[in-house]
Amino acid sequence: MPRDRRRWGVVITALWMGAGFAAGCIPTGRLLTRALTGESLDDIGDGKPGSSNVARSVGVKAGAAVLALDAAKAYVPAKAAKLAGAGDGTVAAVGISAMAGHIALVKGRGAACALGAAFAMDTPMMAIDCIPLVGGSLLHHHAEAVSVTALALPLTSLALHPREAARSLGPLALIAVLFAARLKGTAGVPFPTTAAGWWKRFWLDRDE
Repeated sequence: MPRDRRRWGVVITALWMGAGFAAGCIPTGRLLTRALTGESLDDIGDGKPGSSNVARSVGVKAGAAVLALDAAKAYVPAKAAKLAGAGDGTVAAVGISAMAGHIALVKGRGAACALGAAFAMDTPMMAIDCIPLVGGSLLHHHAEAVSVTALALPLTSLALHPREAARSLGPLALIAVLFAARLKGTAGVPFPTTAAGWWKRFWLDRDE
């Protein structure tokens, strides 16, 4: 452990996190939509940069491609960090940094990036928690499925690694960022004024 800490000091960790943040800033949905249609994704559908809007506005295949690319923005740098010898905490930080870049500059919610980051953190954990995600999405309750899956991540981590409770801190931080982005809502949309409005943001990812 001390050897790993020497190798992954503050500077190296910050560089990897910066790489993750930069990857997260790539506006994959906007780039793919422009390439396929010549239109701006901001001007079609609901204007959101995620795969759901691309699927509705451009096509299901295009939406699936954006989902995969957004997940890869977090998975690739986090997995690369793990292969380079980073510990669990650093891997989580790199994946979450990619989410942060996507949320801050692309103005998305970060759900697809969270998927990629979680797979990089703990593949068996995410494989198990994909069951409610896929099932709920097939039943057309995608937002709720994302909520259930996110909340299950730290619990699944604890169940899989009962002697390594600290591993659940990464998934816990990930879902905190994800739900914070939901509660913040779309830029320019006022905050809810009722408990029901806040619940819709938290659980259903709806601004209203």
